[in-house]
Amino acid sequence: ASCSHRRAEGMAEQKGEGKRTAEEADLTEPLTSLSGFRLDSILGSYPGKKLIALAGTLEGKEGKAVVILEKKSFDPDTIASDVMQGNNLQLDFDNAEYASYNAELPSNLNRITCSVIHPATDKHIAKFSKESIHMLAESPKAYTSVTLPYVEREELGKRIAWVHNIINGEKEKERVIFRDDDPDTGFILLPDMKWDQESASQLYCLAIVTRRDLLSLRSLSTQHLPLLRNLLSTGCAELERRFGVKSHHLRVYLHYQPTFYHLHVHFTHEQSEAPGIEAGRAHLLADVIDNLTLNPNYYQERTLHFSSRTSLGLYKEFVAAGLAPGGE
Repeated sequence: ASCSHRRAEGMAEQKGEGKRTAEEADLTEPLTSLSGFRLDSILGSYPGKKLIALAGTLEGKEGKAVVILEKKSFDPDTIASDVMQGNNLQLDFDNAEYASYNAELPSNLNRITCSVIHPATDKHIAKFSKESIHMLAESPKAYTSVTLPYVEREELGKRIAWVHNIINGEKEKERVIFRDDDPDTGFILLPDMKWDQESASQLYCLAIVTRRDLLSLRSLSTQHLPLLRNLLSTGCAELERRFGVKSHHLRVYLHYQPTFYHLHVHFTHEQSEAPGIEAGRAHLLADVIDNLTLNPNYYQERTLHFSSRTSLGLYKEFVAAGLAPGGE
């Protein structure tokens, strides 16, 4: 199994802090196994996605940890030879032309992707937990009076230090697919943690803009069209050059609300069942460009509807403001 490990934003290094202590350095050491993981609870099991999310602790490390285990997808290019190498079948049942077997296949077909988040915040835990979800309507007034103050208070600073580490070239340099450092239209393209980089049909990449004054969809106006067009055209071109996936097979979108508040764009293959592609989360980048072409202040003037877990801090702010129900 492959295992990717990303430190939570709250523990990222801060500029000017000097050398890390031995304890701090240990937090970034890569794991070699999960033998030190102590399970506290199963956050969610998703049979359709072949995924399970676990919460617990890592031996010798402070704070909570989230471990996500997901079965790797089959590789169409090698599946024929892979199946022929190991075909130990045990009949479960047969009926006329139908038969079902339990199969023991080669080890490379039984691999999993293991993603670790440590230290994990309550927001990380909520993200992978099964819970009630409500649809909310955010008017321009609600954004300025509820959402923006909450984001500025709770979601910036240390919470996005890991993003700044990538922009500054201090972390994940080896994972960067493409980098454009233009101060106005630049971005960094890299694979999302959820993609194993083996199956092109499951492609999932993230483009993080290099400028730091844009939080989300709400920050965009007509002056940002050159940036958005560069993200769409150059991002698609680079993914075709690197992975052979043509633009008409790519789903390119922004989330609202986003998981983190530094403008970024998702690139996924149209065959991928990536989380957050549903209505209530995803806004196609091409539509965003068209909307801003028609109305320079489209995203400052309209009400945006989005889905939210009831345990999230922003949802509770909407409840306190009388803009969301408090119950299930």
